[in-house]
Amino acid sequence: MLDWNDLRYFLAVARTGSTLAASKDLKVSQSTVSRRITALEDAIEVKLFVRKPSGYDLTPRGQAVLPIAQKAEEAMLAFADGVAAESRRLSGTVRLSTVESAANAWVIPAMGVLREQHPEVRVEILTSEHYVDLARGEADVAVRFGPKPTQETLVVRHLVDMLESFYAPRDMVDRLGMPKDVADLARYPLVASTDDNSLTNRWIAQHLPGTEITQRASSMSSIIASVRSGLGAAILPCMMADGMPELVRLLPPIEELTTPGWMVTTDEARRQPHIRAVIDLVVEQIRQTLARQPADLTLVQAA
Repeated sequence: MLDWNDLRYFLAVARTGSTLAASKDLKVSQSTVSRRITALEDAIEVKLFVRKPSGYDLTPRGQAVLPIAQKAEEAMLAFADGVAAESRRLSGTVRLSTVESAANAWVIPAMGVLREQHPEVRVEILTSEHYVDLARGEADVAVRFGPKPTQETLVVRHLVDMLESFYAPRDMVDRLGMPKDVADLARYPLVASTDDNSLTNRWIAQHLPGTEITQRASSMSSIIASVRSGLGAAILPCMMADGMPELVRLLPPIEELTTPGWMVTTDEARRQPHIRAVIDLVVEQIRQTLARQPADLTLVQAA
């Protein structure tokens, strides 16, 4: 039976004119090349070469089958390229959980790049202020803020230290003036969260008791929209608000409100190429965001 691998030896000898030169190209011994050529000729019962002291010359029949062997080689190479390309093609669905503000600032912008690089990968973005259970498969990966997750089954890497400060619309600052210190913020109307137990609301209650709160909202995007609309000043993440030219940072970042951010997944999930691709692109989006901002934040390698 014909061994298709013998075509490699036939073509190598036909191109180089000798078994010695062919053996160097194929990185095998000269005797192996000679043996495989003889085996091929025996299998098809056709003499393909004339053996001469100066080398191997194709017989008329060898000349006739040479184009066929070349086409077979092209087909095999195309097949190998197709298999390699298929192995590189990523597909599947990734469920990513994070808060709405991080989804808007980092995850969604990264999805445009993902679409270009891996069009068959789909990402379901789950926005919530509450943690999902990754170990139980409620999501594949999460960008979380707050204390470091400690569940043993999770793979956790520090992403960013998110600093926060007060921001107000520029026209309000022009009207009221820049505050000299925290106490001077009392003359600014404030926009706050609806959650009285949130870290920012507790800070406001402690440091600015009695300050007028003109608007409350349950999501960061709504708080940002309220500030942009001129309803008041609010505590916002510096990474996001510093990139909004219509807002002015009123004070240096508030150290007590620094919030660490984490990339959280499971070992099984991060070993899947399509999930790894999403993680890498989100991390790169954060890196690019940091590069455009003042040096208020730090980023380290993701999971």
